[in-house]
Amino acid sequence: MKAIDTRVLKLSLKLIVLLGLAFLVFIYAPQYAHHILLVIAGALLILGGGALLQYKAQTDWVETKAVLKDIKERVEEVALSENLRIKHFYPIVEYEYVANGSTHLGTCISFEKENIWVPEVNNWGDPTPAKARWWLALKPGAELSVYVNPRNEKEAVLIKDVAKSRRSHHLALLSSGIILALIWLFLANNL
Repeated sequence: MKAIDTRVLKLSLKLIVLLGLAFLVFIYAPQYAHHILLVIAGALLILGGGALLQYKAQTDWVETKAVLKDIKERVEEVALSENLRIKHFYPIVEYEYVANGSTHLGTCISFEKENIWVPEVNNWGDPTPAKARWWLALKPGAELSVYVNPRNEKEAVLIKDVAKSRRSHHLALLSSGIILALIWLFLANNL
């Protein structure tokens, strides 16, 4: 039996609690039920917009050099359905860099691992080429570019830009939130 991903478990518990609250509103205060749309819209706006804003904040981070201390590859299985799981590969690194005369150790590659992970197969079921896993060519001692937060030099990432697939994911969440907010506005004005 596979270990349960704690992130998925926490998200599931939060959704169950929210659905329970929504059910109670529908039963005991149906005149306010349309406000549930506003709550869902707000959550989608925060999820999508918050992540995009975090990537945007990294655009002014300062590039410097780092030395790779350690690198490993991790594999995570993502369930697409009850019977279909796809492996995703991503690196775990430790690097050392100097900022304002102080030496720091960093482990962050990107704001979210989904931004850098590589699936074992593409959307058509073809195996992903090994060269897509760019970290396999890296060895300890290699020099890397790292981006350091000018307001907190202990914060650094190797990849500060969001991948197209992640950007579209966050934009879809943001757009859905806007659409639901507009639907709520329409319903609130016509009730």
